[in-house]
Amino acid sequence: MVQAREWHAPLLTLSSERIARERRDMWAQDESDRRWSRIVGRAVLKAAAWYAFGLLLIGFALNTTNYDLASVLYVVGMFVCALGHTMTAVRFWIAECH
Repeated sequence: MVQAREWHAPLLTLSSERIARERRDMWAQDESDRRWSRIVGRAVLKAAAWYAFGLLLIGFALNTTNYDLASVLYVVGMFVCALGHTMTAVRFWIAECH
């Protein structure tokens, strides 16, 4: 029986400067990813807050006895629900483009 000869490829040798540079690049990319996550998370929370505020206005409109006030609050609540998160997304997009 013939025994197979084991062959090992030589290990890749990297200079300590290159290793340090790659670590710095990796940490910078990681920090950039964390920053982006914070920015997006903040935008999502703002949009959710506008939506919740609109629902609060609608709920108050449905529970008030003043018809004129209820009509105004309902319409304003609908606009805030519909446009609050949209305007937040547009502002986020404009801020990221410039």
